[in-house]
Amino acid sequence: MKSTFMKVLRVLVLGVVIILCTIGYLFNEHTLVNWFTPILISLMIAVLSTPFYKMWTWLTAGEDKILNLLCHVICVGALSYASLLAGNYYWADPASEKKEEVVVQNKYQKTRQKTRRVGRGRYVADGTRKEYYLDVVFADGMKKNLHVSLSTYNKTSVGKTKVLALQKGFFGLSVITKGL
Repeated sequence: MKSTFMKVLRVLVLGVVIILCTIGYLFNEHTLVNWFTPILISLMIAVLSTPFYKMWTWLTAGEDKILNLLCHVICVGALSYASLLAGNYYWADPASEKKEEVVVQNKYQKTRQKTRRVGRGRYVADGTRKEYYLDVVFADGMKKNLHVSLSTYNKTSVGKTKVLALQKGFFGLSVITKGL
């Protein structure tokens, strides 16, 4: 019984880590920062907290130092990555909102194949969907690829400017709040 419970718990922890990484990625799309900066900050937090790696022996079911360290870095890194970006976005200062004009360098769309499940382990094609993107350049020279709605995509022209609303995030990273 205990063996089955531990296996389920390990799969659950793996699922939570994957969900945390996905949450961090989604908030990173609205944050004006290079993609590797929050990852480096999260890894730094995980490395600085390595004295607590022995807390993971319940999950790894062993005293293997390398396995426990790896588990600690992955779990704490994912938690700090999602917390950093989500906290920065949700606790942004509304009083610091400013409008910034960005130049649209390129606009493009991607066609994705949709599938649906028809049986156990069997999927069939179910049409296509389109996703719309803008490549923009900010006044400070930073380039960002933005996922936008169809109406925003249709209203935007290459070479023209677009106004985005930016707020200063809780941890000092600017976030895009309106204009997408």
